[in-house]
Amino acid sequence: MITFVENFAEIIDWFCFDIISLIMNILYDYQTFLNQRFGGISRYFAELMTRLPDGFRFKNPVMLSSNVYLSSVPGMRLACMSVPHFLKRGRKAYKINRFLSRRALDGGKYDVFHPTYYDPYFLRNVKRPYVMTVYDMIHERFPEMFPEQDHTSELKRITVTKADKIIAISHWTKKDLIEIYGLPEDKIEVIHLGQSIDTTNEQPVEGLPESYILFVGNRGAYKNFERFARAFARIHRNHPDVKLVCTGGLFSESEMAFLKDLSIDSCIHHYFVSEAQLVYLYRHALCFVFPSLYEGFGIPILEAYAADCPLVLSNTSCFPEVAHDGGIYFDPYDVDSITEAIERVVTDVHLRSELVNKGRKVLDMYSWDKMAIETAKVYESLK
Repeated sequence: MITFVENFAEIIDWFCFDIISLIMNILYDYQTFLNQRFGGISRYFAELMTRLPDGFRFKNPVMLSSNVYLSSVPGMRLACMSVPHFLKRGRKAYKINRFLSRRALDGGKYDVFHPTYYDPYFLRNVKRPYVMTVYDMIHERFPEMFPEQDHTSELKRITVTKADKIIAISHWTKKDLIEIYGLPEDKIEVIHLGQSIDTTNEQPVEGLPESYILFVGNRGAYKNFERFARAFARIHRNHPDVKLVCTGGLFSESEMAFLKDLSIDSCIHHYFVSEAQLVYLYRHALCFVFPSLYEGFGIPILEAYAADCPLVLSNTSCFPEVAHDGGIYFDPYDVDSITEAIERVVTDVHLRSELVNKGRKVLDMYSWDKMAIETAKVYESLK
């Protein structure tokens, strides 16, 4: 197996990583592409690799990945294949990819290493400066919301504090990094993200209610779905025709019991949707509500803006920084505040139109191309 892996890696080198002295060579790794089939972090790195400006080349020695974004990255289609069934249950896929990454690190044929998550496996092998991207400090701010066996905080502290440069995806995340880790301000660069949904491609969703409020994504504790549900129950009492549409995982038995206690279990519609269907959900919603207690950036903000969906959101963490004046804000800890903000938007068609127009203007501030150019400048600073 190892001999096959070595030979395959040589082929990848030949195709993807021709060393030219005038070009900066950036090395990435497997972590997020093995951990996520879909997901914001893997999408971020796929967009970054795709959009690196002239003068930069990348290598990512991933061999086994089921990530949906990776195969669309130029040069990566031959370098990865879906994880075979016999490897899925064990750690063989991790071992093979880790071997390939360490082999590339030991080879030293790169100028900067940019690991895609927080596992410090590479520290003994890295021979060049390395950059870490920090997406949020949720584990540090809300440790009680994660199981004891989750060691993200410990691993993150090790890799981030040893990095030569750190990219924070918002000024809020940078502030938290300085406050929690005591890092020097000049070690951290803030680079905002972009959004990827194609708003020219939408697909109708069957059985969609005529009037609805949209909630996107998972409902973990810091997502604040419980307070939002209480606020929606009040909205629904005042406006029985308004339903709630949710994407993300299925509701658990305890969640359904909670919704039944609020008498809203029968007016909630849940969907698993494609990207084209998500565009449709945004575009036809009365509003999209983003009630999280904390986010590192909040890509759904940009998705809502791109799809002309009125936005109602928390006034905490990075939200004002990212959304600017394109949304109506509320205190996410106060059900009354959440209710009042949603009520304003649901009942005022002119306000909804105004929010859509403002959102379009704010969206112009963000793009994946801009992110890639600014990231390349960080790489250059480490020459």
